[in-house]
Amino acid sequence: MLFFCSVTVNVAQNIRKITKAELTSILKNPSDKLHVINFWATWCGPCIAELPAFQKTINESDRSKVDFLFVSLDFPSDADKKLMPFLKKNNYTFNVALMVETDHNSWIDEVDSGWQGSIPATLFFNHARKIHHFIAEPLDKPQLEKTIHSFL
Repeated sequence: MLFFCSVTVNVAQNIRKITKAELTSILKNPSDKLHVINFWATWCGPCIAELPAFQKTINESDRSKVDFLFVSLDFPSDADKKLMPFLKKNNYTFNVALMVETDHNSWIDEVDSGWQGSIPATLFFNHARKIHHFIAEPLDKPQLEKTIHSFL
């Protein structure tokens, strides 16, 4: 006798489109939680290379203490034909927001005043504990975990 069951994978299907004002609001989150915001794009090789490490770290993290958001810098017109298929194909379950402000220079200083706009880039912050740490280079799993644990 054979039994079949189906498994539903919760892939990041709901991509929220955000503006500069919405990003500013996210960056001002006052909660006493560590926020990890990764800036990336599907056309960025180093970005793609680090995403599996992020997904594994998210799966192993205490979500009551750490909140993750992935801000895609793909062109808004590519959301349905490139971004969504990429996320589905790789079974990524993290929260994704698509930046609709294509003039990145108009908002990157709000993320970090020293950021020149290169990606991948990751911001770690907790305003309640006065934490603001920005890394503008790819992260592997040990680096990511070490950074997160240093701020918990």
